[in-house]
Amino acid sequence: MSERILSYYNEIPSKLHLIVENGEILKLHLLATEALNEAEVVIDVKENGIFEGAFADLASWSGRLSLTVNLMEKGAECSFHLSSLSSGDDKKVFETSVKHLVNETTALMSNYGISRDHSKIVFSGTSAIEKGAKKSSTRQEAKIIVFDETSDGVASPALVIKDNDVVASHAAVVGRLNEDHLFYLRSRGLSKEEAKRIIALGYLKPIERFFEEDDRNKLNEIIERRISDD
Repeated sequence: MSERILSYYNEIPSKLHLIVENGEILKLHLLATEALNEAEVVIDVKENGIFEGAFADLASWSGRLSLTVNLMEKGAECSFHLSSLSSGDDKKVFETSVKHLVNETTALMSNYGISRDHSKIVFSGTSAIEKGAKKSSTRQEAKIIVFDETSDGVASPALVIKDNDVVASHAAVVGRLNEDHLFYLRSRGLSKEEAKRIIALGYLKPIERFFEEDDRNKLNEIIERRISDD
C-alpha cells in the first residue's frame, strides 16, 4: 500500500477536503500551539483505503473544529485521535463524525480532553452506519477531566444505526480529578499541583505515539511546557 503523510502545524486550513485513494494510507497530523481559526475537515476514503488522523491541541483559543470522515467504499477504514488542553477562558467545540456508507467499513474515533480554569471543552459527533453498510464496525470515545470548580466539559457522542449485522459502541465520560489518584501521589511527597501535573501529562502524552518519530520529542517538549505554564 502507498503511504502519504500530511502535517499541519498551527496552520490548519479553514476548509480542508482530502481523498484517500484505493489502497492508500493517509496519515494526517495536526498540531496546535497557537490560536486557531474555526476549521472544517472532510475526508473521503475509497476502497481498502486507510485514514489515520491525530490532533494534538495545546493552544489557547475558542471556536469550533469539525471533522467528518466518509467511508465510501468497501474495506475503507479510519481512526482519529484527539488530545486537547483548554485553560483560561477557552471555549472549544470539537465535532468528530464518521459515516459508514457501504458494507465492511471500520472506524475508531477517540477524543481526550483536560479542562482547566474557566475553560470549557465540548466533544460531540455522530457515528452513522447507513442502510446497506452491513458488517461494519464503529466506536466513538469521548473523555474529559475537569480540573477546577469553574471549568466545564461536555461529551456527547451519538450512534445512528440504520442496518443490522454491525458492531457499534460509544463511551462518554466527564469527571473531576480522581481524589484517590491525588491522594496516592501526594502520599509520595508530591504537592497538589505537582500531582495534578503528572495526571495531566498521563492524559495528554499518549497522543505522541500517533506522530512520526522525528516529531515526538518536539511534541513532548511542548506538552511539558504547556502543562508547566498553567
